[in-house]
Amino acid sequence: MNELYWVITLIISFVGVLLFYKFYGKTGLFIWLVLSTIISNIQTVKLVYLFGVETSLGNVLYGTTFLATDILNEKYGKEVARKSIFYCFSSMVAMTILMSLSLLYVPSVNDFANDSLITIFTLNIRITIASITGYVISQFYDTWLYSKLREKYKALWIRKSGSTMVSQLIDTFLFTAIAYIGEVPLMTVLSIGVSTYLFKLFINMLDTPIIYMAIKIKTREE
Repeated sequence: MNELYWVITLIISFVGVLLFYKFYGKTGLFIWLVLSTIISNIQTVKLVYLFGVETSLGNVLYGTTFLATDILNEKYGKEVARKSIFYCFSSMVAMTILMSLSLLYVPSVNDFANDSLITIFTLNIRITIASITGYVISQFYDTWLYSKLREKYKALWIRKSGSTMVSQLIDTFLFTAIAYIGEVPLMTVLSIGVSTYLFKLFINMLDTPIIYMAIKIKTREE
C-alpha cells in the first residue's frame, strides 16, 4: 500500500501548492514552504520501502519546496524567492529550539507521549541541522541557477528542471551525509541517498506541468 499512499501524497502536495497560491498569492507559497519543510523534517525520521527500495519519508513534500521556490522566482523574481529561504530557515530553527526545550520537561505519571517525542525529536535535531544545511545551500544555488538559465533559455521547463536537478543533488548529498552517517549502516546511507535522489528526480519531472499551471493562475492579489 505504500505506493498508493505515495501517489495520494503526491496529488495532495501538488494540489496544495496550487490552492495555497491561488487563494493567498505569494504569501500562500511562503506558508506552504514553511509547512512543508517542518513536516518533511518530521517525516524523514521514518524509513519506508517504495517500489522495492528503501528511502526516507518526506521526499514528496520536501520536493514541493523547490517547486514553490521556482514559482516565486518565475513570478516575482530572485529576491522574493530568496526571502522564502530565510522564512523556512527561521521556522526550522524555532521548531528545533522549542521542541528541544519541551523534551526537558519532566513528564507526569500519566504521560504516554514523552518517550515517543524523545525518539522523534532527539534524532530530529540532527535531521533538522542536516536539513537546514542542505536546504539553505541548495535553495540559494537553485535561485541563482534558475536566474542564470532564465537569461539563456526561453523554455520554462529547462530552467525549472535544470536548476532543480542540480540543487537537489547538492541537497541530497549534504542531508544524507549529515543526517545518517553514524546512525545507520553505510550501505543503508548510500541506498537512502541514491533512492532519495531518484525519487526527487521523478517528482521534478512530474511537477513540471504544475509550474506551467501556476504561472497562469490569477491570484486574489492580482
